[in-house]
Amino acid sequence: MGVPKILGIETEYGIAGGPDADPTLASSLIVNAYAQHGQSRVTWDFVDESPDNDARGYFHDGAFAPVIETHLANTVLTNGARLYVDHAHPEYSSPECRSPREAVLYDQAGEEIMRRAQLVANQTLDDAHQIRLYKNNSDGKGNSYGTHENYLVARQVEFADVVRAMVPHFVSRQVIVGAGKVGSETDGARGFDHDFQLSARAEFFEEVVGLETT
Repeated sequence: MGVPKILGIETEYGIAGGPDADPTLASSLIVNAYAQHGQSRVTWDFVDESPDNDARGYFHDGAFAPVIETHLANTVLTNGARLYVDHAHPEYSSPECRSPREAVLYDQAGEEIMRRAQLVANQTLDDAHQIRLYKNNSDGKGNSYGTHENYLVARQVEFADVVRAMVPHFVSRQVIVGAGKVGSETDGARGFDHDFQLSARAEFFEEVVGLETT
């Protein structure tokens, strides 16, 4: 029997508001509204965070500005999940899960949490500035954002072996469970007639492996 692996899902939600809405401020309103409504008093500790470390053995000094993570709305929920602003998106990060079923359950809980957060936040706004959240991966205007997965892998496994095993899985599963989307958004594909794509994000990828998750 294999060793049980810890896994989880992070989802950046698409967000839209009025014509003059600031997505970062709107995302902060979503997170803070739920934190205050849910009486959350726990924040995220960044002491052990090191986003500049690359799993391939590199260190990218200054690749990410600390202010992007540490100075935006951020809270830990009572179910162990994290709700925060990632750049200009509200993001729900599930707690560590012990099975695929558990990961799906917590992901579904995240949808309900975001629905409630939207409801509470909109109670403070007039009709012209209501916020709408979308569980998608692109905005139709050439911007892509992520649904991220996390897997616990034994340290002794060579990273090249992880790439060889995971890339075919990530590519082939789009045929089975890809969300798909209508049309195309990238400059390289706009000259072609793409009525429908199996993957919502494939056209945005520029490299197989990289430090950035989106």
